[in-house]
Amino acid sequence: MDWLEKIKNSIPAGAISFLVKSNLSWRFLTKRRKINTIHDFKEPFFIIGFGRSGNTLLRSMLVAGDEVVIPPESYVLPRLIKLYKTYDFLPWNELSSLLIGEFEAYKEFYTWETDLSSLKKEIRTLPKEKQTLSNLINEIYATYSLQKYGKIMYWGDKTPVNTRFIDKVYEIYPKAKYIYMKRDPKDAIASAVKNQIFPDIQTAAKIFLIYYRKTAWLKKKLPEDQFLEVEYESLVSNTEEVLQNVSKFLDINYKSTMLNFWKNADNLGDTKVHTHHKNISKPINANSIGKWRKTLSAKEAKEIDAILAHIRE
Repeated sequence: MDWLEKIKNSIPAGAISFLVKSNLSWRFLTKRRKINTIHDFKEPFFIIGFGRSGNTLLRSMLVAGDEVVIPPESYVLPRLIKLYKTYDFLPWNELSSLLIGEFEAYKEFYTWETDLSSLKKEIRTLPKEKQTLSNLINEIYATYSLQKYGKIMYWGDKTPVNTRFIDKVYEIYPKAKYIYMKRDPKDAIASAVKNQIFPDIQTAAKIFLIYYRKTAWLKKKLPEDQFLEVEYESLVSNTEEVLQNVSKFLDINYKSTMLNFWKNADNLGDTKVHTHHKNISKPINANSIGKWRKTLSAKEAKEIDAILAHIRE
């Protein structure tokens, strides 16, 4: 045993615990990290809005153009933000491992078909000025893009629940672009309940209202070139024109292959797992417009109207 080991063994366990806690307390007070920084990658985009509003449809169309990458839904960004803000005083190697581990722990991460083990090592070497949550998330999505498609592409996210926490997402990526998928509330709510995303009409309508208010808040915060509203009804009825507008907004090329999205549905990960994504494997149609009139009772329609009465276009 060398002299260093002798010194370590001579220090009481209580003293070591005190020193560790003191160091963490000092870091907590003096070593807080920024949540974002100036990026050297293209700012991402987010498809937001209540589920069953065409979010997955737009995702599949854009991915079919082979210029952007949009992974399966993760539901984990809100947790990453909370963890980062709680433990941002930790050394970067510990903090980054904690966050990537949390990402991997999401129960449906397997649909990403991505291995992040090498990233845990690589991300430790990020320059100090890049040791932020925004850069860490970018590295995760870039890894998905590289492993899935063999190249790093402009990435986006399509996770409806992020709409509920869009103020937190905005804090990480204030320069990102946001596409709001808008659909007749009754159609979206009826579909969500039918597909067991929510247990009942009342719950779904209340969540719809929360998402609407969060989106209205975001729209006021952003300049016109960062926020685009897309109506589901227009997307399925006037598909080519809408996709051209979305492509222009994202500064990517519109490609006719976007119209053949359904041929590559099984390559999207989660669409082959969840039954509520089954229509993605079929050509575009407008059959779901106004479908609520056949699926909702008069009482249920009135309940939705009552809950959404405060919405003003």
